[in-house]
Amino acid sequence: MKYVAMISSAMMFLSATALAQDDSASTEAPAEATPEAAKEEGDDRGPYYKKVQGWLWIEGFAGPSGYDPDKFGSLTLSGGGRNAPKVKGPEGGFAVGTPFGGPFFLGWFYRQANYGDYGLMKTGLEFQPTIRIPYVHIMFRVDLGYAKMINGNPYGLTGLSNGGIVATGGVGIRVPIVRWISFVGSVDWSFVGLSLKGTDPDTSQSFNSWVLGRQVTGTFGLTFQFIGVRKN
Repeated sequence: MKYVAMISSAMMFLSATALAQDDSASTEAPAEATPEAAKEEGDDRGPYYKKVQGWLWIEGFAGPSGYDPDKFGSLTLSGGGRNAPKVKGPEGGFAVGTPFGGPFFLGWFYRQANYGDYGLMKTGLEFQPTIRIPYVHIMFRVDLGYAKMINGNPYGLTGLSNGGIVATGGVGIRVPIVRWISFVGSVDWSFVGLSLKGTDPDTSQSFNSWVLGRQVTGTFGLTFQFIGVRKN
């Protein structure tokens, strides 16, 4: 009986040891998948993880600009041709819109430039296609809207009434900073066509003519993205 008890005890010990090893192996099995999971998580939070998102964008921007009011033709007054000088000055503005959850932003913009003796106001629709690459996004700007000289004019017309069209094309980059803010920088070229109505100071006669100009702007701004932005 003594030997039987010893053999039984030995068998129970070996069985317990085997079960412990099985339990250890089963608990260690998920650990083998951990590096794979970590790699997967690393991919999600890699270069492509930092991208601009959100359903509502509010953008504020400013930068230097140059304006040639009659780049594509002199303004002919009764007393002869008269060219407006090229001017430089700051431009600021904002835009509000949505990228539809993807890389195509559509919204409304307002810009105003100050050239000392007068200003140039532009407003209308803005479209921004974006190509997403690691760390930065290549963006294009297409604007179409209304333009107007404000607070004076370079031609000396009295009782000026004016307005016209603006078409803008630009290219630049957009850089995600944090999950709900991105930086944007671009160079924008605008065609500005204005219909001017007023009184010629040289002859006191009424005047009505179109003037076609060009504006080049360096745009730098911050965009705040809300509603549906990526999580940290």
